[in-house]
Amino acid sequence: MAKYRIDIIENPNEIVKYLHIGINIPIWPELHEYILSDLQYFKAKSLLLKEDRNILGHVLVYSVDTETLYFGYFGVYNHNRDTIESLLKELINYMKINDYNKIRGPINIPAVIFGYGFMVEGSKESLFIAKPVNPSIYQKSFLDKGFSIVNEIVTWAANPMVRFNPWKSKDYDFTDYEFVYPENVDDFNENYKEPLLLMHQKNLPPTALITPNVVDVIDNYIQFIFDYGYNFMIFFIKHKPTNKFVASGVYLPNPFRKNKKGIFDSTYVFTWVVESEYRRKGIAFLMYGAISLLLWEKKVRFGSGMISSYNKANTELAIKKLAGVMTRKHILVEYNI
Repeated sequence: MAKYRIDIIENPNEIVKYLHIGINIPIWPELHEYILSDLQYFKAKSLLLKEDRNILGHVLVYSVDTETLYFGYFGVYNHNRDTIESLLKELINYMKINDYNKIRGPINIPAVIFGYGFMVEGSKESLFIAKPVNPSIYQKSFLDKGFSIVNEIVTWAANPMVRFNPWKSKDYDFTDYEFVYPENVDDFNENYKEPLLLMHQKNLPPTALITPNVVDVIDNYIQFIFDYGYNFMIFFIKHKPTNKFVASGVYLPNPFRKNKKGIFDSTYVFTWVVESEYRRKGIAFLMYGAISLLLWEKKVRFGSGMISSYNKANTELAIKKLAGVMTRKHILVEYNI
């Protein structure tokens, strides 16, 4: 290709102008506050591949330590293979010049909105929160340059979602359990934030924590849920005899899909956690059933979630019971020196 150069953009307000190059999910102005929050926290930078005055491609880079360089929003105009490889070469050079040992991505911060991974060919391509769409030429280029797959994320979907009242179950007695959720952001911060973080830290493996330092950016994520969704989308199961939270879940609103009345009608299951001593007691059945009733009341009928390659065996059976079907697959890649 012709001679090109790399411009490095560090001002978050400028970076926002170029993110659309590397993502199919709309960068609405009303979403800028959530994007800027993460850009500022991670001190992210944009690498612009340019030929003369023309922008050919873009990639966002950021880090939380001196070991790993994370990237996101990787994209070039017209998805040209030579241009992809030129931008990829510059990404690797940036890693080496700045003494990182590995690159991992794509993780498009904030991931609760813009997601992560390169989409695998054959996946559903409709617009959905946290589910980026890209031609297969991207992952092929990365794998050909020595990147390896470190995580595979499969998306399931149900339309409509199964709805049931768990307290009427003939198989389980949930008398000792209560489904609870915060009233607002202040209530979450005061009474639910610490239990949520502790529960996820204790029960989720490091491989499940896609976004680095999620503890420090959780306020941004929670604000998005309250702004676009409902308070019950962050919920807990309380064991009444001990007054302890024994399970929790987080659902995301999908503002990119709405019904005829202009109300969002789909949701994305972001996380589910059950304390180890309370597993195999039907708690997941209780969690799903309780929130399904609330979602249906709000006319939210389409549900989507994900299975990581690290916990596939534990969740596939449950998804089949809920009439879920596999619709998408994304991969995270990594490059090591």
